[in-house]
Amino acid sequence: MDKTRKPLGVIGMVHQDYAIFKRWYDYYSAQFGPENLFVFSHGNDPEHREIAQGANIINAPRDPTMYKFDPRRWRMMGDFASGMLNFYNWMLVTDIDEFVVVDPNVADGLVPYLETKFGQDAGAPPCISPFGLNMVHVPEEEPMALDPGRTVLSQRRFFYPSRVYSKPTLVREPVMFGPGGHRNNLGRRVLSDDLYLVHLKIHDVTEIKERLSRQVGLLDQAGQSNAEMAGRHGWRTTLKDYENIRSKFKLGPEDIRLPEIRAAMVEKQKERYTDRYIWGEFQNDTLYRIPERFARLV
Repeated sequence: MDKTRKPLGVIGMVHQDYAIFKRWYDYYSAQFGPENLFVFSHGNDPEHREIAQGANIINAPRDPTMYKFDPRRWRMMGDFASGMLNFYNWMLVTDIDEFVVVDPNVADGLVPYLETKFGQDAGAPPCISPFGLNMVHVPEEEPMALDPGRTVLSQRRFFYPSRVYSKPTLVREPVMFGPGGHRNNLGRRVLSDDLYLVHLKIHDVTEIKERLSRQVGLLDQAGQSNAEMAGRHGWRTTLKDYENIRSKFKLGPEDIRLPEIRAAMVEKQKERYTDRYIWGEFQNDTLYRIPERFARLV
C-alpha cells in the first residue's frame, strides 16, 4: 500500500434501479465512506443524489438508442478507474447489483483484508477476481417477501457458483474492461480464496419481475431506432433463465469453499483460454447455502 494514496475507491453506474442502488450505496459507503464512491448516474437522475448523499455522483448522458451501450460504459469505467489509481491503491469496478465481500472468518472488511494480505507486498497481482455467487430465490424455502430493512443474505441464502461472475473487478493497475466487466487486459487472473462477488439479479422473484419490466421497456424504446436492442438481449431472458435454474438445480448443503469447482475453473482456463483470460467451465447442478456468518454483510 502506498500511504500517499487512499486504500480503495469504488465505481458503479446506475439507471433508475433505486432499491438495489440503495443497497449498493449502503453497503459500500458503510465500509469505505461515501466520499470514496464514484457513481455514474445514467441520465443525471436527481434521485441517485438523494440516495447516495456524500458520494461522487457523475452525470453520464443517456442515449435512449443504447447504441453500443455496454462496451462504451465499461470502457468509460475502466478509463476512470485507471485515472483514479493515481490517488487510490486499488479500485473496485462493479455493476450496481454486485457486492464484493470478505469471508468474516478472514477479515472484517475489504480494506483490512487488502492491507493485511498485500500491505507490504510489492508483488500483489494487478487484479483480483472474487469467487462469483449468483444468489437464487427458492420460494419454497424462503417464502417471505424481502424486508428492505434487513440484509439480503439473512433472507436469501441459496446460490450457484458462477465462473462468469468471478469477474476481475478489483484492480491496481490501469485497465481496459470488456463488455460486462467479465474480462480485462491485465493478464492471467488470480482467483481469491477469501473474496466473493455476491450477484443480486435473481435473488428475489418479485424484484426479478419488477426490474425486468423496466429493462424490457428500455430495450423496446431503444429498439425503435437501434436494431441491436430489438432482438435477443440478456435482459429479456432473465425470468426464463431463473425458471430454468429452478427446474434443473437441486438444493445442496451449506458450503462456500467448493475446492473442486475452483480447481476446474483455473485448470480449464489454462487449457482452453490461454489468450482470453476467462475462467474455464465446470459441471454443477446444485444450489448451495451460503454460511450463516455472511448473513450480516449484504
